[in-house]
Amino acid sequence: MANHNHNHNTELKKLWRKTGILILVLFIIGVLLAILVDVAKGPLHLSKSVADPIKALIVLLIGGAISFLLERYLFQLTSRTIGPKSTTSLRFVIRLFLFFAVILAVLAAFGVGLSSVVFGGAFVTAVIGLAGQTLFSNLIAGIALLIFHPFEVGDRVNFVAWQYPILMPSFPHESTKPTYSGNVIDISLMYTTVLTDTGPLMAVPNGTMIQALVENVSQGKRRTVRMRFDVDIAVDPHKFMPEVQNVLRSLGFSSSPRIIDVTPISYSLLIVAETSSPNDDDVRDQIMSRIVPLVQSSPRMTPGQALGSADLKSDDKS
Repeated sequence: MANHNHNHNTELKKLWRKTGILILVLFIIGVLLAILVDVAKGPLHLSKSVADPIKALIVLLIGGAISFLLERYLFQLTSRTIGPKSTTSLRFVIRLFLFFAVILAVLAAFGVGLSSVVFGGAFVTAVIGLAGQTLFSNLIAGIALLIFHPFEVGDRVNFVAWQYPILMPSFPHESTKPTYSGNVIDISLMYTTVLTDTGPLMAVPNGTMIQALVENVSQGKRRTVRMRFDVDIAVDPHKFMPEVQNVLRSLGFSSSPRIIDVTPISYSLLIVAETSSPNDDDVRDQIMSRIVPLVQSSPRMTPGQALGSADLKSDDKS
């Protein structure tokens, strides 16, 4: 075991060293290329309008390469050493720093002084004006998500967003929230990535997530899951409901079924199960898979027996 940990730490150190060296080499290459463009302006008769875009392109390429190395090696490395939740904050800060560093470097490549960019009133005005636009609104929302922690990487969430409406189901008859469910796997500068229950990754803009109603199932202790289903009117509820309650007790639920609706051909049962499970469908499957055989094996009453049972129940209430 000790030998395994030693090998693991050695591997991590090598990866740290490799990533750091590659980033340093890329930075040096970028500086040398920018200097080379300045030196070559005279002999090649490059005008400022040509040289500045070349330097800006160099900055973008080097910045993109460094970002790739961070995503490919460094962020995975920190996730293995300090855990995914702590890595999220570090990853966001590094991405934010790199984002603004590239922007400032590109502006500097076009001859805009860094002091005037950072402290100039025009820049501040531009930032405030762009904050309402999609890019900066998502960026600011990402910072808010990082500060206030409505959820973290690894949490299971259900969220309702007016931007993504879905149709209400016709069955069961009760209304349900149009939620999207899944596990949060990343919070980047622009998007919150959710691994949905259906399989695909969902990249949700941070501006949408900051406005959404979010149920953080992972941070909750216990909650209730409502299940409503119809039973043939010929099935005697006086015999069927105690059997359902016995099934619930055997599964560890203290809920009691209740009749909440009646039609000429069926009556509706409601089960409210208290659970700590993060997945509603798992709870429903656990209960319904035991109730279906009960419905199938329950004896049917004749219409006259059903009417007599209903009259008896009415007399009991009075």
